[in-house]
Amino acid sequence: MKKVQWHLDGGLTRDQVLAIHHAALRTIEKVGIHVPSEEARRMLQGKKGVVIRDSTRACVSAEKVVELFGPWPKQPPPPPADPGFSVSGYSLRCYDLRTGEIRESTTKDMVEFTKIAHQMGARGCSMIMPRDMPQRLAEVATYKLCMDVSDRIYGAGTFSDAEVYDFVQEMLHAMGKPCSVFMHMLSPMAFDPFLLEMGIRYIPKKAYLGCSTMPMQGASCPLQLPGALVQSCAEVMGGAAILKLIAPENEAGFDFFVYPFDMRHSTIVFGGPDFIMANLAVAQMAEFYGKRAMGKAFNNMSKFPGDAQMGYAGGAGGALMALAGIRNFGWAGQCCVDEIASAEQLVVQWEMFKASMHIANGFDFNAEDLCEDVIMECIKDNSFLTHEKTVRDFRKTLFQSDILSNESFGSWDKAGRLDIRQKARARALKLLEEHQFKRDPAEQRELDALWKKAQERFG
Repeated sequence: MKKVQWHLDGGLTRDQVLAIHHAALRTIEKVGIHVPSEEARRMLQGKKGVVIRDSTRACVSAEKVVELFGPWPKQPPPPPADPGFSVSGYSLRCYDLRTGEIRESTTKDMVEFTKIAHQMGARGCSMIMPRDMPQRLAEVATYKLCMDVSDRIYGAGTFSDAEVYDFVQEMLHAMGKPCSVFMHMLSPMAFDPFLLEMGIRYIPKKAYLGCSTMPMQGASCPLQLPGALVQSCAEVMGGAAILKLIAPENEAGFDFFVYPFDMRHSTIVFGGPDFIMANLAVAQMAEFYGKRAMGKAFNNMSKFPGDAQMGYAGGAGGALMALAGIRNFGWAGQCCVDEIASAEQLVVQWEMFKASMHIANGFDFNAEDLCEDVIMECIKDNSFLTHEKTVRDFRKTLFQSDILSNESFGSWDKAGRLDIRQKARARALKLLEEHQFKRDPAEQRELDALWKKAQERFG
């Protein structure tokens, strides 16, 4: 038996990937990374391959970057056996799951949305930042209250101060998670002062130090995609190299992305043709660095759950990225960048994810499936509906969905003309009802004790 599959060809050539890579190394060496920490600059003094220019900009030689993280190209890890589907967003607003109105997000929304995503097998971060508690307590809540109902979805990575940061790290440690500090680099070419300070504080704890970035074409990086890729790679590789130089015993790493920018509305753009194209290019660059990029097919600018704009971004983006070999997808459950969380949006995007993977998985081809005998048997009745092979295989052969449904007008009319959002809402409420996750009692006691402490401090 052989598998018939389609693959997306084209994109960046190997020479073009190398050109972007070498330009990124030259940018790290010539432009450098703004290091807004006197202590970090002091720790860099005397390091081979490092020059501090303009008092705060650390320039690292190409040879040193390659020594720390290369050589490239590297072999990426094998694709996961099961494709990944992730949520995120920590939105301040949400679509009410029962009334459909847009309102401020609450603790109840955060817990319910996390339960629904958990039931779907999703991973990721909290979809909600609750507005019914003080901000610092809400930041801790995105970890603790989500951890109460899921072992795969928690956190927002948003911290008002070092005290909140320490509370979160203590909770993660209690759950057996290693310390990690993720630098969200500020484009163009700069560390975030607070996150850099946290990284330095957690060096003695052997924290993993990671760098990511969100440059916007024409706003915080070059408009042209090759230049945007150069800066994105330079920001995270340069940042990770600096972290590794000041913390040689700590593991450090990087990932990158590029976002379009809308000149009329002055907004970052999630979804759409330029976003999809950038994601495909990022995936090729990631492969060169020995990584597997996330397909952000479900980031979008739609304003209503399940609308045509979301369908285009998720449908076209998901299928193209799946055909390009991407197997990890995010970030689902949001409308309008990440301003409005929606459980209905999450359910529809889950169906789109499954549809994209159905296309990418292709179909089996063997002699039996040529079906000459089946045609001969069924030709007399002019129907294949009751044949044993049809009855046995139709569910696993054809894509099945109750949300992206295929009923006729008459059936749809008789059922009450339910639209896709109504169907998704019903599915979300059913998933919420079916949630059964319970954390280990010992872990739960530790979380509850830390939460009580956080309430007393921030409540």
